[in-house]
Amino acid sequence: MSTFVGRQDALSRLAAALATTGGTGWRRPALVLVSGEAGIGKTALLARFTTDAATAGTRTAWGTCWNGEQAPAYWPWTQVLRCLDEPGPQPGQATAVPAASLLDAGPPSGDGAAGRLRVFDAVARTLAAAVRQAPVVVVLDDLQWTDDASLELLRFLTGTTYPGALLLLAAYRPDELAGPAATTMADVALLAERLPLRGLSPQEITDLVQAVAGPTAADQWAPVVHERSGGHPFFAAELSRLISDGPAVGAVPAAVREVIARRTSRLSADCARLVEAAAVGTGTLLPDVLAEVTGQPPARITDLTEQATAAGILTPAADGTRFTHDLYRESIYSGLSTAQRLHLHAQLAAALQRRHERGGTVFAAEIAHHCTAALPHTITPALHWARRAAQADADRYAFTDAAAHLGRVRTAALTTGAALSDTDHVDLLTAEADHRLRAGDTATARDLLDTAWQRARHTGAPDLIGTVALGIDRIGARFAMPRTDLVDRLEQAHHALSGTTTATEAQVTAALARQLQHSVPADRPRAAPLAEHAIAVARHIADPATLADCLLAQHDVLWTPGTATRRAEIATEIGELSRQAHNPERQTQALLLTATAQLETANPAFRATLHAYDHAARQLRQPRHDYNLHIRRAALALLDGDLAAGEQLSAQAATLGEAVGDADTGNVRMSQRLEIVRARGDAAQLRDTAAEAVSWWVGAPAHAHAVAAGFYARAGDLDLARRELDTVLALPDWRTDRSYLWSVFVGELATAAVALDDRPLCRQLLGDLLPLSETCAVNAALVAFMGAHAHRIGSLHAALAEQVPARQWLGRAAELHRRLGARSWQAESHAAIAALDTQPRKPPPPRHRDGEVTLQRVGDMWQARYQGRTVFLRDCKGLHDLAALLAAPGVDHPALTLAGAAAAAADRADPVLDRTALAAYRRRLAALEQEIADADDDHDLGRRHAATDEREQLLTQLRQATRPDGHSRPLGTSAAERARKAVTARIRDAITRIREALPELAAHLDRTVRTGNTCRYDPR
Repeated sequence: MSTFVGRQDALSRLAAALATTGGTGWRRPALVLVSGEAGIGKTALLARFTTDAATAGTRTAWGTCWNGEQAPAYWPWTQVLRCLDEPGPQPGQATAVPAASLLDAGPPSGDGAAGRLRVFDAVARTLAAAVRQAPVVVVLDDLQWTDDASLELLRFLTGTTYPGALLLLAAYRPDELAGPAATTMADVALLAERLPLRGLSPQEITDLVQAVAGPTAADQWAPVVHERSGGHPFFAAELSRLISDGPAVGAVPAAVREVIARRTSRLSADCARLVEAAAVGTGTLLPDVLAEVTGQPPARITDLTEQATAAGILTPAADGTRFTHDLYRESIYSGLSTAQRLHLHAQLAAALQRRHERGGTVFAAEIAHHCTAALPHTITPALHWARRAAQADADRYAFTDAAAHLGRVRTAALTTGAALSDTDHVDLLTAEADHRLRAGDTATARDLLDTAWQRARHTGAPDLIGTVALGIDRIGARFAMPRTDLVDRLEQAHHALSGTTTATEAQVTAALARQLQHSVPADRPRAAPLAEHAIAVARHIADPATLADCLLAQHDVLWTPGTATRRAEIATEIGELSRQAHNPERQTQALLLTATAQLETANPAFRATLHAYDHAARQLRQPRHDYNLHIRRAALALLDGDLAAGEQLSAQAATLGEAVGDADTGNVRMSQRLEIVRARGDAAQLRDTAAEAVSWWVGAPAHAHAVAAGFYARAGDLDLARRELDTVLALPDWRTDRSYLWSVFVGELATAAVALDDRPLCRQLLGDLLPLSETCAVNAALVAFMGAHAHRIGSLHAALAEQVPARQWLGRAAELHRRLGARSWQAESHAAIAALDTQPRKPPPPRHRDGEVTLQRVGDMWQARYQGRTVFLRDCKGLHDLAALLAAPGVDHPALTLAGAAAAAADRADPVLDRTALAAYRRRLAALEQEIADADDDHDLGRRHAATDEREQLLTQLRQATRPDGHSRPLGTSAAERARKAVTARIRDAITRIREALPELAAHLDRTVRTGNTCRYDPR
């Protein structure tokens, strides 16, 4: 049973034509010519119309033409008259020849025109008799196959009058009319209403697919069916049945192939070869390419194209000439043998390459398609053009399409047995993985890299192993968790590349350093030497992109509170090198690192830098960078005090992170949740978050239990806070692990210590935080702002009943928060200041036992107490150093920290080479590299030796004058050595002053204070 959809406009026009034949008296019939290609729905339209007309009392008669020379004359009219079943002529007309018998037998021989006229008249009288009884609709179908006599009869009947309503409908294929029939039809058309049928609309095709294959198939496949069929009802119905039966939707149904084969069989041999070549091509026909492939001159290509267009196979379009439907191209292509396809694909690939060389517009993807389809014979150009196509799509941020180009050529090469080298195979796998990763498909990227790793290991080639290891590194791993597999692969690559002094060695070494630094605390000490080595190699090879990668490793190794200024300098250099290397992703990362360092140093300019980062990240148009962007937008909303927006953005970021498979999504979510829950202050949420922190950060137990202690303390669960705090203090590395999470760690530890009134710990933490008093706590790369350290310093002073410094530091924190726009933290600082006046004053610390030492500032003097005696001393730098040591017994204090950053900077020795000199060295080295290259080109060995010798001398001088990181060495001793000497002298001077006033204390300090690069007070 056929399915009829749409055509409402055509049905309305036919109904209107029938209505015009009504009335009284004799009148001419209406004639409607319904035209369209095979399968367009002419017969279905007329069948639906006549069914509706018959229901309303109209009599219908059908005649269908026969495609064959054996068909008798008047065959369609014979069928019409039989349908009408006329009983015969009227009484008294004995000489008239019965119409049916005349048409069955044909006119009497020798009767000529008169005989034909009698036949025509007899048919007219038969129709006249029929319309007296009821309106009549006569349908002549497939009129393109009719005989000339039937067409002449139609013309005659159209000009005759009838006593009732008569509608003549003729359906035909205009592209199949030829010879005299075409001329006659043109004359008939002058008297007719024309009704050409086109393809169905997308909605009508959806209705058709639903009727044939069901609603589920329509939802999934209707757009595909419409695109492939061009709205052609017959083709669409056949595709729908194919879908309903279950085979692949890409197949061409047999019935469709048969229809198209009949049409193409009428083409000339040259035209058939043209459409075959065009079917192997894609999209719009390119006459110059087809001329080269078919061996025909361009003018002949134009003639053949017009012939195929007249046959309805091709059609003009806005951008040239195309196949009328995709099914034409697909059917013709499927009819070619495998050998024909391979040959034509290879020819088209070569012709398109020559068109490209002539400057014509050719897409790399099109050449890649033909080269890949012609495998195994075209492996070299197939790889070349697949890579070019992938790069072109990647440049347009179409990373999934870029990956698909590489995947297709790789799969085709393996399937056809093309000679694909190990290097090319690994390169295709890693490049495809990189594009998949950028598209957010981390799982597929990981699978591709696993395959590449096995092949690279099999070859033993260091560069291949390194390239794959770097690809695996880009996927990343979760912070503060063992990343054994990743580190193991990077170490294997590092070992394989050791000593090669290549960009890959430097990049792998830097990647290993970063992964160790971001792993568990036990791995971190190994990171710094690797980062320094990577930088040394990168500076040696003078490649900006590689040096930027290695400086990132140095940045991460340094990443701990108090290093923001140096890290900002490194980030600036990374950004400049990335600009030179045309690496927008690394430039964007440098902006984020700069903004983080600025926020750590309480610099309001962080907002401008963060806005620049936001713009740059959006330009990258990658799911992973969209995820990173949402993280920072959430962090900024939380900093501004907009908890609702921050929470919403954080949730969106988590969803994006999970979608792209980012390994650190959970860490980021937890880090931002800490700030949300802390700011909200809900006791139940605080308890839940404390428990979740312990179970989440299993790789960093000191951090996890410190967070739990602080959150339990905020919730008022002091017993649980004490338990978590004791857990932290019992861990061996709680004093030494200073990752970029240390600010969070020390902040929560301080919160617990204050709530528990653990004054010894408060004093110890105060010593840790005072050197960071003008900086802020920032969780990782601007994941969350956790307040100014001055706020915690003030809170610790308050816990120690030191009201004056508490008020000073909390006031300083409020000011820093105001400058940064951190409204909720500013309010918290003001609330803490107010609490100093409203809360009961804590009692001062208990009196020290005679064996304990106190050293505290009182106005412009220092008060020292030991063994029951108290003395006052004039201020000196050494007493500041001793006070810091005494505040944290058993803790090592770097001499550089005690000396102070400003003092260290003021005391810095001049460099061996200033920036101008370094730049001059590097310019000369670059000139010598060019001179060596020119000498090689000219085969001038003398000039090459001279340039090489000078280059080696300059490099030797430069190595002596610079550190491994490329910075100039100082004249004289290092800053650390100068700090050691200065602090040691200051402390010894202070002890000498103490000896004059309190010899027993001086003797005690001589025994218990150790000086050097690190200083310590150890009373035990």
